[in-house]
Amino acid sequence: MAPLPAHIDPHEIEKTLNKMFSPEWLRDTAAKVGYVQRSRKIDPATLFWILVLGFGVGMQRTLASLRRAYETAAAETLVPSAFYYRFNKGLIDFLKECLAHGITDLASHTSLTLSDKLQGFKDIIVADGTVIKLHDKLAKQFPGARHKAELKLHTAIGLTGNTKSIGLFSGNTAEIKTIRIGPWLKDHILLFDLGYFKYELFSRIRKNEGYFVSRLKTTANPTIVSVLRTYRGNAIDLAGKKLQDALSLLKREVIDVLVEVSFKGSASRPKKTEGDTFEVYHPKNGTPKTNETFRLVGIFDKESNAYHLYLTSLSPEQLPAEDVALLYRARWSIELVFKELKRLYKLDVISSGAPDIVESLVLVAMLTLVVSHRVLNQIRLLAPEKSQRFTPLRWGESFYSAAPFVMTRTLKYAGIDEDPVMLLLYFMGESVDPNVNRKRLLSPWVQANSQGLSSINDIFGK
Repeated sequence: MAPLPAHIDPHEIEKTLNKMFSPEWLRDTAAKVGYVQRSRKIDPATLFWILVLGFGVGMQRTLASLRRAYETAAAETLVPSAFYYRFNKGLIDFLKECLAHGITDLASHTSLTLSDKLQGFKDIIVADGTVIKLHDKLAKQFPGARHKAELKLHTAIGLTGNTKSIGLFSGNTAEIKTIRIGPWLKDHILLFDLGYFKYELFSRIRKNEGYFVSRLKTTANPTIVSVLRTYRGNAIDLAGKKLQDALSLLKREVIDVLVEVSFKGSASRPKKTEGDTFEVYHPKNGTPKTNETFRLVGIFDKESNAYHLYLTSLSPEQLPAEDVALLYRARWSIELVFKELKRLYKLDVISSGAPDIVESLVLVAMLTLVVSHRVLNQIRLLAPEKSQRFTPLRWGESFYSAAPFVMTRTLKYAGIDEDPVMLLLYFMGESVDPNVNRKRLLSPWVQANSQGLSSINDIFGK
């Protein structure tokens, strides 16, 4: 393997992570939210990195395994109940603060930029959600749509490495009620699937000076207002026709038209602050419908012998019709994020029936994702000539395999280093059967060789 260039610090990764989440910030934040009141055996800084990076290959996120990981790293022996007690609402508040802080830091260290095709835009945001099946005991807190208990995780992630928002909802919450619309959307392009299809939502995106691309519902039948692309010969005049009527008449490979849609809306709708969850507004009876025009793009697919139709607020000058369809494919990137969360960071392996534990571990999985992408951004900045070749799943698998090693180096860089003596005492404490009088298989046949062990017994206790 070639040596590192002279300008690269060999401690780049642990330095980056300690700058992102310094021990002082972690401890101060834990105290600020009331997670810790005074110094105890459990150090918030150590616990944070154990939760975020302390999983071994194939290890499920059980509390017992996390406790052992903490004891190994901190060289502390903990009573199981004391560790389990730490998974409470205070930890949830602490992890939420950490997640908000991590997202902000990630957004300020992007390693990719949009291509020349998208000059003038800040980022492409892909919005989607995934459902996690939970223990049936949580049916009241997280009622599901397909199973008794489910949790829906909604994310809006920027393709240049800028994560915008993360939200947790019960599994039966409609997608349209999970998306957040506000001034932050200005000069951003939002991509989403049909679960978010709502004309009023599209209108609000436009009012916030943002843009969108969505697949068109098969039942939608807007009126064509005008044609945006000219065609040779005696082209069919589409103006005034309903879309479904026009499709059967067309043979062109590309459709690029303006369409008029109508929806129930009202100028008297209550104002929402930035970041509020979008909810469909149902006006009172008698309120007139609102009409608005959007661009409709259709690309003929020879295999299915049908058009793939997209609705967008992007103009032909901003993006040609063929590129609109191509851009929508970028929505697949969020599916790769969900694969990384579930397959690698065990988001869907949470067996607990305690709501505080479940929410804590979901937040931990999201923090692992944020930390992983922060390291990815740093690696891309160090090797810009290879930046596009760091594919999401390949990176995720590499980071997952190296996470315990990254955790050890990060803790050591923070001044949190294991004590060999304490590590020895950890093994002697954790591995001893607490049932003193239990009869064991080999007891009649073996006995301890106690030579030279008196000093250890004095320290640890017989």
